[in-house]
Amino acid sequence: MSPFEYVIVLISIILGLGIALVLTGIAELIKRWKSCTHFWPYLIWILVVFVLHIQEWWATYDLRSVKSWSLLIFLFVILYPILLFVLANLLFPSKWPKKGIDIKEFYFNNCKKFFVCIVLFAILSIVQNVVIANYRLQDQLIQFSVLLIFTIMILRPTRSITIHTSLSLVMLIMMLIGLFLTKDLSEI
Repeated sequence: MSPFEYVIVLISIILGLGIALVLTGIAELIKRWKSCTHFWPYLIWILVVFVLHIQEWWATYDLRSVKSWSLLIFLFVILYPILLFVLANLLFPSKWPKKGIDIKEFYFNNCKKFFVCIVLFAILSIVQNVVIANYRLQDQLIQFSVLLIFTIMILRPTRSITIHTSLSLVMLIMMLIGLFLTKDLSEI
């Protein structure tokens, strides 16, 4: 077993648990569809988080070129999947009320926590890209833009449905474009 194969096992387990949380949450929403009010930005964020999990799993394959793993590098790399798991957990209520849930209110009560996770993702992405993938800071305009926008959303919260819908749609589109521009494994 190579060092990469050893390391990827735990990363895959954590990502799998996050995907399971998202899929379970979606199933709960479907079961309670008639008793819940719906809110488009929230539903879009669910898709964003799902796509982030898939994209992270796929992108992690690039780490196979790392020949020497230390505990510090491993802990650093595993932070992203752990944060994804936390985000997946924050997306859905711990206990679903039998009478239904106001998804819009749930979203606005928790979106600041979502945005803190997004800011942490951007920071981790920038640092990982510099330290592990040897990117330059100027090559990370998207990550810096995400960092700036969501930091503003944390510091100056708004309940504007237009802003929240736009942000969630832009994030989903960026994630999907990123997924489709990712190299096929056969090309790697």
